[in-house]
Amino acid sequence: MKTKFITLLLFTLTLLTGCKLDKSSDSNNDSGAKKDENSFKITLDVIVKKDDDFCIFYTEDGSADFTKIEPIWIKVIGNENSQKVQYNLPEEVYPTQLRLDFGINKIQENIILNSVTLEYKGKNRVIAGAELGNYFREDDSKCQFDYKTGVITAKTVDGVRRSPSLYPHEDNLGPEILKLAN
Repeated sequence: MKTKFITLLLFTLTLLTGCKLDKSSDSNNDSGAKKDENSFKITLDVIVKKDDDFCIFYTEDGSADFTKIEPIWIKVIGNENSQKVQYNLPEEVYPTQLRLDFGINKIQENIILNSVTLEYKGKNRVIAGAELGNYFREDDSKCQFDYKTGVITAKTVDGVRRSPSLYPHEDNLGPEILKLAN
């Protein structure tokens, strides 16, 4: 019991000190960053049944070390239907890798990821269906990801739902992101 309490306390402190919610997000699930044609945009087409907070991590140096730059958080309103969740990266930021985190709501149901759209200066790349498995992989300590159906199932450890994350297949996603810059 003491171990569970300490783990929960550490998790809460990490959330409070390490991540801040973007208070400027609007009702369209937009990250609130300056809406500029030169901004890199990532749009998730998802089914999320309960309200939650999602975040996206990115790097600019080609690595998958997501500890260097603070993530962008977005409040997501639960809906039985598919919805778009759009992140606008800060102006002049061009990512080289992406990590997608699918919420912290401990009673969230399975999430369905239909597609990820990457957009920059009028060019876009939609990654959908089974192709999602070529570019993203589950954090298997936190979730299972069926890339063929898009279903993300959070794992439960000691009765506590883990927050699901998808990491990049670095050798595939990095070059795909760079294609938008050319």
